[in-house]
Amino acid sequence: MNQRLSITLFAFLLCTLNIAAQAITGKVADRQQQPIEYANIMIGDTYGVMSNTEGVFTVNTEGLAPTDKVIISCIGFESVQLPLSELKEGTYNLKEKINVLDEVFITNKKLSATEILTEVIKNAPKNYAQKTVKETYFLRSSNSYKLLDSQFELLKSSLDSKATLKEINKEFAEMSKKTKGKTSKDFSEYYGFLYEQNSLKKLAVEKAIQLKNNEKDVSGEQMSGKAIELIKKYLDPGATYKVKSGIIPIDDSLKINSPKKDVKTDIKTASLRNSITALSSSLNKFYTNEELDFFTEFKKYTYTLEGYTTMNDETIYIIDFKPLKKSANYYGKIYVNAFDFGVAKLEYNLVEGKTESSVSLKFLLGVKMVEDRTKVSATYTKSEDGKYALNFVKKESGTYAYMNRSLKFTKNKADKNEETKMIKLDFLGEFDNMNIKELFIIDRKPISDDEFKNVTENTTYNLNYISKYDPSVWKDYNVLAPVEAIKNYN
Repeated sequence: MNQRLSITLFAFLLCTLNIAAQAITGKVADRQQQPIEYANIMIGDTYGVMSNTEGVFTVNTEGLAPTDKVIISCIGFESVQLPLSELKEGTYNLKEKINVLDEVFITNKKLSATEILTEVIKNAPKNYAQKTVKETYFLRSSNSYKLLDSQFELLKSSLDSKATLKEINKEFAEMSKKTKGKTSKDFSEYYGFLYEQNSLKKLAVEKAIQLKNNEKDVSGEQMSGKAIELIKKYLDPGATYKVKSGIIPIDDSLKINSPKKDVKTDIKTASLRNSITALSSSLNKFYTNEELDFFTEFKKYTYTLEGYTTMNDETIYIIDFKPLKKSANYYGKIYVNAFDFGVAKLEYNLVEGKTESSVSLKFLLGVKMVEDRTKVSATYTKSEDGKYALNFVKKESGTYAYMNRSLKFTKNKADKNEETKMIKLDFLGEFDNMNIKELFIIDRKPISDDEFKNVTENTTYNLNYISKYDPSVWKDYNVLAPVEAIKNYN
């Protein structure tokens, strides 16, 4: 082999290794430089990521070939294609593409918006995948809290010193004064696998992280925790205590000097599974979801066929819907494939003054919650066999919460003749919470019924706490890129 050929081959291999080893961060924006959120960045046949709310994406190129085709696409925009070797850090601008219907003949018959939706429901059972599957998921949950009001009152105590009681009340008053009107934010991120067989679900959690500043946190859980920490200073450090919130046990053997942990090991898997499937299952089977009545209750809404756009060279109808009657709960847009009537994208918002859910148990449990601000955006992918499945969903939920609960600490007796020692206080808190869930289905593969049967769901998983952004946490994972609020968290 001559020297020139050796140098050329070495350079090619070096280039290939560099591509395979690096992570490329880019941004998707429109022609006015406005970020395009949740654009698809597909590389080859199997690898895909999405841009975040700021249009930013990160591609890990390990195992990918320089010649792999990269397609950057989003409904309503023209796609951009390039080889992976040309994908660089920077901004990729997509051209908007929305036309009025009169400019083209989509079908032999011009359908009305309600006729299109009738076809959507008619074709949905065959359009949406029903196979037993394994899905790789990434869930980001963002919580913003505002403490509207907080009050603490010492109700009962077996402490002997009146000075001590006075000191406790003083500390509670100072804590309420400092936190009232304050806001805080935290982020939780989860990665793992969801196994589905009809209505049966099993969840595996590979990694779970919570980014949280406990000192600034004003959530209901944290305020109760701060009250417990304050009380612990006045309890017997060598004893353990039963702790109750109202009639609900919190801890049977609270240790006063127990150290704070960076990892919580007893988080219930079922709760996270229910949270994920509440997003994915309801939207994958929107055609059986009675709450999404804008698909079928045509007398409640007014529909407008706004125009059409394209996605992956297929024509997409754009249907706008608004309330016609007071019983209608939503307004938004539905994007429908003109050829098979599959829903490619769905956007809906709760009408102002309506509630998504509410719980009022003030007298029984001292709790009231009203979810009255809901905004959902979901996109679907279409497989080679023509089946649609949820690819991504973002749900924003605004909730008012009221809590009026007692906290009772009862010392566990060393012997039965020991005098009962107890402290009981009352906590009242009012909160406004905005929660944003972003569920990204990274991969979806059919599995056999036997494979599903052999999966065992662990009852709990570990949650790791961090107080500032660590870029190494998701370094080797195909997930949503962090937003600036995460990278600058403190």
